[in-house]
Amino acid sequence: MKFDVEIKRSRRRSVAISVSHNNKITVRCPLGFSERRCYDFLNEKKDWIDKVIKAHAAVINENSDVLNYEKIYVFGKKVPLIISDKNKISDSAVYVRNRSCVKRTFIKHFALQFIEKAVVISKKTGLTASDFSVRAYKSRWGCCDAKKRVAFNYLLFMLPEYLQEYVIVHEICHTVYLNHSKKFWLLVSEFIPDYFDCRKQLKKYDFLTKLY
Repeated sequence: MKFDVEIKRSRRRSVAISVSHNNKITVRCPLGFSERRCYDFLNEKKDWIDKVIKAHAAVINENSDVLNYEKIYVFGKKVPLIISDKNKISDSAVYVRNRSCVKRTFIKHFALQFIEKAVVISKKTGLTASDFSVRAYKSRWGCCDAKKRVAFNYLLFMLPEYLQEYVIVHEICHTVYLNHSKKFWLLVSEFIPDYFDCRKQLKKYDFLTKLY
């Protein structure tokens, strides 16, 4: 079985595999783990890898119009992406002077109301961040630092609201646990009982982080 594989060794104890949205496979393993053992492990996980790659193909097929910049998501709904003499988002289309204006247009149109939503959710959960902001990231939907400053990817504005809310809860839970430990996920589950399904659905939108 042939793979586009990157092997990353570190002081970790376990072996893990991840498959990116463009089907690049990364094996994370202990320092002394040989290349042969890595490929043996990949072969053991062949059925799972094939399943993930097929799922990625389905996402690409479903979103060919978005990948070709013909349409764009707004709150989980596809609308036409129109090159125009203005930067504007309406109920029926997104107008931009060029594709590089997408970020600026989405942030201007949605950032304030999104931060207001994050504040409301924070109050409901009783978890407090020191600051909320919106930024552009290429590989994540949000982050929280040790000073409890939470930043969100503006691309969240393209996602359905239930996934936006999941990411908000996920990040403010990091104000308590700056990791993905069992205690962290238990805290997330208090507010989002179906968080595992949300994580699964969120992966279907990973390709967006490479478009704009």
